[in-house]
Amino acid sequence: MTPFQEIERDLEWRESEMAVLRILLAADNISDREKLVLFRAAWALLYAHYEGFCKFALTVYFDALQNTGKLCKNLPAKTQAFALNNSLKSIRSLPTPDLISRILNFEIEFMESAVNFPEVDTEPNLWPNTLGSLLEDADITIESLSAHNRALATLVNRRNKIAHGERDMIPEYSYYIGFEDAVKTVMYNLALAIDEKMAL
Repeated sequence: MTPFQEIERDLEWRESEMAVLRILLAADNISDREKLVLFRAAWALLYAHYEGFCKFALTVYFDALQNTGKLCKNLPAKTQAFALNNSLKSIRSLPTPDLISRILNFEIEFMESAVNFPEVDTEPNLWPNTLGSLLEDADITIESLSAHNRALATLVNRRNKIAHGERDMIPEYSYYIGFEDAVKTVMYNLALAIDEKMAL
């Protein structure tokens, strides 16, 4: 299975789950209380799929890039920095003589070596700026991120409010669907951008 096929398969099951919840949200034969519970579940699930997919897709991308055996020096500067982040942190804490030795051998030890990426960290919440930083590390641009920045930030806020027990909810189907559409657009564009990047 190719990296894109892995990403595509992940996206498909996530979209199927969201579709089932959409059907339930659109039902007319449920009480207002049931509808409110479903909307809370829908917002939480939408966030989970947004964060989960982005982390999964970027992990697949970095794993595929690592499996090519490319040398670190042949990657864009931001991607090099991401790959070397843990190594650079450990070097900084060395005693001065050891630090100097590592600096002198830096080109051979790190830049001339096959790239090795750390785990993709979405932090406690995948805010739009956090996703933007991860995309920069991957040298990937998706225009829909800035276009849907506000919707994604609202999604993170809503998910946090649900997690912290707040009951403030807008139980309107069309309102929710606007956010789901924004999330799916970002997810699709990320999948396509990774596919294009892997084809280079």
